[in-house]
Amino acid sequence: MRNASGGLARAVIACALVSGCAHGGTVLPPPLPPPGDPPDQAEVERWEEATAVFARHEAAGAWDGEACREALEAFERVSARGQRARAVYMNGLVAQRCGNDEGARQLFTRALELESGLCEARVAIGLLELDAGRTAPAREAFEQAVRDDNRCATGYVNLAVIQSRTPAERGEAIANLRRALAVQADFLPALNQMARIYLEQSEERPELLSLAAVVCRQAQLIDASYAPIYNTWALIDLAQGDLTRAVAKLDRAVTLDPTFYEAWMNFGQITLSQRAYDDAARAFGQARALRPESYDAAVGLGVALRGLSRPDDAEQSYRAALDLDGDRAEAWFDLAVLYHEHRDGTAEQLRQALELLGEFVQRARGEPTMAADLQDTLRWCGEPQQGRRARSACRPGRAEVIVRSLDLLGSAVPRPAWTVSP
Repeated sequence: MRNASGGLARAVIACALVSGCAHGGTVLPPPLPPPGDPPDQAEVERWEEATAVFARHEAAGAWDGEACREALEAFERVSARGQRARAVYMNGLVAQRCGNDEGARQLFTRALELESGLCEARVAIGLLELDAGRTAPAREAFEQAVRDDNRCATGYVNLAVIQSRTPAERGEAIANLRRALAVQADFLPALNQMARIYLEQSEERPELLSLAAVVCRQAQLIDASYAPIYNTWALIDLAQGDLTRAVAKLDRAVTLDPTFYEAWMNFGQITLSQRAYDDAARAFGQARALRPESYDAAVGLGVALRGLSRPDDAEQSYRAALDLDGDRAEAWFDLAVLYHEHRDGTAEQLRQALELLGEFVQRARGEPTMAADLQDTLRWCGEPQQGRRARSACRPGRAEVIVRSLDLLGSAVPRPAWTVSP
């Protein structure tokens, strides 16, 4: 959260491309007809009615109890003849939307028992594994999906997502995305993932940055309302140093899809770097509402609220982050900064800042992302009697500054044992 613009670009792109924020898109209703005998007209009509019910609630993004019941009942009315596996799969998708992942898994598994090559059900199980952080079984599911059905576009795309995390496999990831596009030339998740891979490779091959933008433009021409492409395009703009265009595209992404967590997080980080604290607070607040369990959203919101001179609210957000994960270092540091620089400067507050820095130091050692803050905390230039010349080449670290401030307030404390002389 404390990067300059160049560092910000690297940090935001790294988060978006490495943290596993995104996968290759939702698996939606499979097409008619299924293998075997074609369905009769009544079956087709019931299927179309049921999928229309699902699409209506999906577009509204409001899967409350009534929506869940209506969608489940709609697919229950689908004939048990040719469409049984697909209807069971769709009931699983409804269960997932309604917060019942375990029930969804059971229904996806049952759909595969009825039709072992059902691409959508196999990929849906893989996505459950991927969202739970279990990469190996997710990969196995996607590989099985494309073995069973070589036209399983979502299987190719999600397999490419996993492969793209390993530099040596990115060539095969691009090949799988091309296979998906050979099946469905306008498959937007494939284009989006292709652009993300080119963006990541552009650090070593800068010419790929322009190619990534071309892919985004191609996706936009296919469907200008596809929110993920604007998020990816914003990361490309950011890599090119154009923060204004990046913010505009992220604004477009969250306007099209207000539930787009990753885009809200990217929006928050960029606006925070520009000290647009109102926008940053709104973005991180939306991200927190979407994922209350997000540590990064809680810390980001705290930093934005601190910038808005709302220290009590900032502290509440930092402490929410500590409740989520007290072993991470970031919130401890930001709380220390809050008590050091954004409170009343009392001796008690400064002592608390020093204690919070100690908690930060315990957790930050060995964390590459915290190395700069750790160094700036630990550096101890020495006692004043060592001479002005000796001190002039050394900038006191945050802990030393706090200790010196306490000394001036007549509340001297010893040098913390964890500080380090240069």
